[in-house]
Amino acid sequence: MNTEQALIVALVIAVALIALVGAVVAWRTLGRAGAVLTTTQTRLDARGPLLSNRLVEARSQLAAVDVQMEKVLWQLGTLDERMDAATAELVATRAASGRLRVRLIEGRLTIARVRQLVQLAMRLGELRRAIL
Repeated sequence: MNTEQALIVALVIAVALIALVGAVVAWRTLGRAGAVLTTTQTRLDARGPLLSNRLVEARSQLAAVDVQMEKVLWQLGTLDERMDAATAELVATRAASGRLRVRLIEGRLTIARVRQLVQLAMRLGELRRAIL
């Protein structure tokens, strides 16, 4: 065996040793990772029912919120109609109030005229007594 062959054999042995060390390190690391994954799986399996219960609760809360939102949207839809009806009623009330105000003013004027007529009649009576 010459030096070149010995050098190649030594290189192959070195690469084999490095591969062997790498395999041992990878095996130990994968073993630790497997243990951690097993622990995580056990913990998640224990939380499974808890998570499903929480999801059921969240779904029921979302359903309740959905019902409330539908009710609010329905009320908003009817609010426009009620506001229009209230506005029309207010306009009618305002018109009726205006008519009543006009009648009240006319009544006051009539009362003032009647007072003037009564006063004139009283003066006329006094003048008639004074003349007779």
